[in-house]
Order: sequence, then structure tokens, then C-alpha cells
Amino acid sequence: MQKKPIKNKITKRTYIQITGKLASPLLAGSGEEDRSDMDILRDYYGRPFLAGTAVAGACRQWLLANKVNEKAIDSLFGARKKAGNQGDQKDEVRMDDFNQSRIFVSDVQFIEPKTIIRDHVKLTENKTADETGKFNVEVIDTGASFVMRFEYIERESTENQADQDLIDTLISAIHRGKLTFGGKSNRGYGKLEINEVKRKQFHYTNKETVMEWLDWSWGKMSEEQPESLDSDIYNEAEEKFHVIIVPLKIKQTLLIRDYQTMEEDLDYTYLRSNKKPVIPGTTWAGAFRHRLHQIVHELDGDGQIVEELFGCKHDKEQTNPSRLIFEESVIENAKKLTVTRNAIDRFSGETIDGALFTGETVCKGQTTLVISWRKDSSIDCKIIKGIMYWLIKDLTCGFLAIGGETAIGRGVFELQDEDAVSTINNEAYRKAAIACIRGGECGAASKA
Repeated sequence: MQKKPIKNKITKRTYIQITGKLASPLLAGSGEEDRSDMDILRDYYGRPFLAGTAVAGACRQWLLANKVNEKAIDSLFGARKKAGNQGDQKDEVRMDDFNQSRIFVSDVQFIEPKTIIRDHVKLTENKTADETGKFNVEVIDTGASFVMRFEYIERESTENQADQDLIDTLISAIHRGKLTFGGKSNRGYGKLEINEVKRKQFHYTNKETVMEWLDWSWGKMSEEQPESLDSDIYNEAEEKFHVIIVPLKIKQTLLIRDYQTMEEDLDYTYLRSNKKPVIPGTTWAGAFRHRLHQIVHELDGDGQIVEELFGCKHDKEQTNPSRLIFEESVIENAKKLTVTRNAIDRFSGETIDGALFTGETVCKGQTTLVISWRKDSSIDCKIIKGIMYWLIKDLTCGFLAIGGETAIGRGVFELQDEDAVSTINNEAYRKAAIACIRGGECGAASKA
């Protein structure tokens, strides 16, 4: 009996191993609440990991958002489900539209990771905690080493070069911090720093190569030579973002509390990540959002621009995410300052019983505020630049303080380089922002 020829044979199999470390905390929630309000995802042995489905989904979504060869994306990651045209009527689906994913993404494994608890709080206009607005999450701390693995096959009918271009684009985007993983990625979480990329290919047209593949395992990847990370393939996608980098220095002291301290003599310490003091992206975003609310109120605006830029907080029917990305800022060259304070009864002038506490702040030091947004945003870039100039100017002039105990002078910043805001210091930008806030046109008329 004559055998039927195999159609669309596998011609090549490629294995890619990426090693590195976390450049910022990673939030990959499991839905459990044993250690915090949102515990990290763990395997059977209790080891934290990032699910391969989360990695594959983030990679595919990033490629689609950056309009990178949609046909090649569907070919590599599998055909997407098509929505109906009208009502319950479904699109006509052809058999040619069905294809299984040709890429296999393993769970990201971490080597001796340290998990920490991050406190989050929703504040009112008076900077007091809102009712039911306090929660905490468990994250994998910055600096944890990771191993990420991809495997994909190529068939006779696929475009081999397109597959490699997609993978190289993803690696380049991860390396430059533009492709992030896990939750709160718009607030600085989930950035990876790649140290090494290794690749192994097996061509099925060669019998010797096939025999080698049968005896191969991931443990033998150490025998391969690492690839260069100097590829320019990401430059085109990188230009799709506006980025503002603001070098700052702390004028006096700064306090962002961390109550998870193990020191008996302290009631709280300054928030740290990988043993360095940091300013979370959530802190920057919350302060900027609150200040913009005040500006909108002073200009008799309706506040819609705040929801458009920072995302919706209350209306569950609207689910638009924040258009602004605030990265986590690391504070360098800061000194630790321990302060003991007590509360005084305003009527008697005596100390209040049980109100003596000791905390840790940071003094002086430098940091960098990084804000970015997509150039193809539905809001005119001139408007966003005008608003950002106001907020950064208020920050560096002392009108906008960051963190806790701002009423006693903490959280004030100074600008290190005046040229850092020169690209957004334009009267036309500010006029466009005022017109938008007062109910005028806010659409994307310009990508300046």
C-alpha cells in the first residue's frame, strides 16, 4: 500500500533561551489571599513563576498594538477568533482561517526570588485613606534572575524570515523595557533586563540534525554561544512613543512608608526595592492625577481629560486604561534619616498616650522621573505635553509634593537640568491644553 505524502512538513525547529533579571517588581496575581490581598502565582512546590500563557498573550498583544506584520503574527501565534458582524450573526469562517499556534512559550522560572509585600492606598482629596481603599499585593522583587524559553516550528508553507523577525523584535522590545509583563505595567512593574540570549536550530531536511534533536535537551543550551543584543530591529517601534525624562534631586527629605519592616526599633521604614529606595510609578501617577484634578477645577473644566489620561477609577462601564506610563524611580546617593515623633494634644499641649513613633526617611539624593505615552493616542500630543509641563513645573517649584508628611516639608523636588523640559515648554502646547480642559477639541490633530 502506497503511503500518502505528508503535506506541509515541519522544516525547522528553533529553541530560544533568554536569561536576565527583573529591572522592576513583577506582579503576577494568582487570585489567592493567603499572604496579601493578591498573592503571587506559585507552583506545586511554592516557587513563584510567570505563566507561559501570560507571556504569550503579552507578546502577541504588544506586536498587534505596534502594527508589526499582522499576517505573520496570526501565522506564528495561531488564528484569532473573529467577532460577529451584526448582533448574533457570525462571520463566515473558512477552514483556511484555522491554524494552531506554532510557538510554545514555557513558564518563566525565577532563581531564588525574593517576594515582598507592596502597600497600595486610595487617597481622598485631603490625602487621607479612602474607606476600603487600602490593599496590598505580593510581588517578586527587583533583581530576581529569570529564565524565559521559546520554541517554535517552521513548516513548508510558512515564511521563515517573518518568524525570526517577530522573535527578534520581541527580544529587542523586552531588552529596551518597552515590552513588560504582569499587572500594573503602566506603573513601572514587569520590566525585564536581558543578560544573555542563546538560540539552537534544527533543520529537519538533514538526517544528522534530526538525530541530534532526538538527543537534545534544554540543559545543553549552555553549550551555545550567546547572541549580540545590539540589534536595531526595534528602532521603528521605539519611535512610536513620546518619552519625557526628568532628572530630579530631593530638596530635603522624602517619605514613602513601608510597614513591612522587620526592625524592632522602627514603626515603618522607607520603601525599598532590591535594597534601594524607590518611588513607585503608582505614587507618581497618583500625585500627578490629583494635581491635574486641581488644575481642571481652577479652569472650570469637566474632568474628562483626567479620566482619558489616567484611566477610569470608578465607572465600571468604561474600562479604558491609563494612556500614561510612569516608571518606577530609583533614588541614588540618598542618606537614611531616622526620625522620632509624637502627637501633641492641641488643647492641653501634652503628648498623647501611645502616639510616639519612630520612622525612617531618605535625605537628599537624586532620581529620574520617566513618563511615556504612545504617539498614536486619541488625545493630541500637544495637549498632553502642555499638561505634563504644568505638572512637572509644579513638581519642581514645590507646589506638588510627593509621598507622606508633605505638610511638614517632605517630598519637595528640584530640577537638575532645565533642558530636560525644553521639548514640552511651548506656549502653543499650554494653550491647546487649556482649550481642551475647558471643553474644546482634544482629538489627535497633531503628533508633534
